[in-house]
Amino acid sequence: MSETSKSGRKLRLFAVLAVAVLALWGTHDYWGGLFANANVAPKAAPDKAKKPAKGVPVLVAAVGEEQDAVVIEAIGTARAVRSVTLFPQAAGEILEFPVQTGALVEKDAVLMRLDSRTLELNVRVAETRAKEAESALARAKKLKENNVRSSANVDDAEIIFQRAKLEVSQAKEALADRTTRAPFAGIIGIPKVEIGDRVTTATEIITLDDRSTLLVEFEIAERYLSRLAVNMPLTASTPTFPDRPVDGQIDKIDSRVDPVSRTVLVRAAFPNSEDLLRPGMSFFVKLPLPGPTLASVPELALQWQDGKSFVWRIRDGAAERVDVASRRRLNSKVLIEGDITPGDIVVVEGVQRLRPGRAVEISGSQNP
Repeated sequence: MSETSKSGRKLRLFAVLAVAVLALWGTHDYWGGLFANANVAPKAAPDKAKKPAKGVPVLVAAVGEEQDAVVIEAIGTARAVRSVTLFPQAAGEILEFPVQTGALVEKDAVLMRLDSRTLELNVRVAETRAKEAESALARAKKLKENNVRSSANVDDAEIIFQRAKLEVSQAKEALADRTTRAPFAGIIGIPKVEIGDRVTTATEIITLDDRSTLLVEFEIAERYLSRLAVNMPLTASTPTFPDRPVDGQIDKIDSRVDPVSRTVLVRAAFPNSEDLLRPGMSFFVKLPLPGPTLASVPELALQWQDGKSFVWRIRDGAAERVDVASRRRLNSKVLIEGDITPGDIVVVEGVQRLRPGRAVEISGSQNP
């Protein structure tokens, strides 16, 4: 292709482009208004209303209240309110044993008599000497009045008379020691001796029990000492009468706490008016101890951190940590003390994600 042909083609192409530019320039007002009216610029998306943050789903329970009452259970051995084993006050041969096993005897009733013939004679001799001394004293006083005897003679006679009376008293005491009497009213046990036996002051004769009331001693932990009081009611049962409760009351509380076991000794008294119970029986004692009324929460609501216990309370839809003190567990509940009152709502499940002030969403509830 010649140079002339190439130049011609370039000129024709340039002419076409020029015409197109002129055509567009002539319509620029139309296209400018079109784009201006069309508002092709992208509009900013309108702000949507922000949704509140979703709360932590939790399971809650209402705080209840319950009395911190406990029941102390203990086993003890019963003994009579008064019980003795009798021994002779003198040695000798038993002449009389007038009581029977199981008999109820009154105070000062004769239980046993020893041979006392020699002592009876000693009493008579002492009484005779006392009469002689008394007569001698009377003569000395009469002679003194007649100025035959001096005051010294009267004083000597007085001393002899007083000594004679003492000898009478000694003889009578020795005679009384040959008779064994009941120191109080009670039930006779099985005798250990029989008529004709020779006994000494170390020989066991018989037992005597006043079982109108039985006593049982048991120990209670010192933390309950403040709740104990004399005359507080309690109940007991025995293997002999398993279906028959025995009513009693606290009779004595020991004056000190055992420093080793940290317990206090308590004595209970059980009236035995029907005489069905016996000393030596085992007693299963139950002692209810009332306590203060405390707030109660489900066991799962109580949390621990750094050695402190707390619960999450719901206030105005948000979690609030409340420090509390755990007092006692009752089945699935815990008795607590702190800045919390019955009726407050606490979190039972879902505590892992809670923080003070965090919103919560209650998904369910349960009884405390």
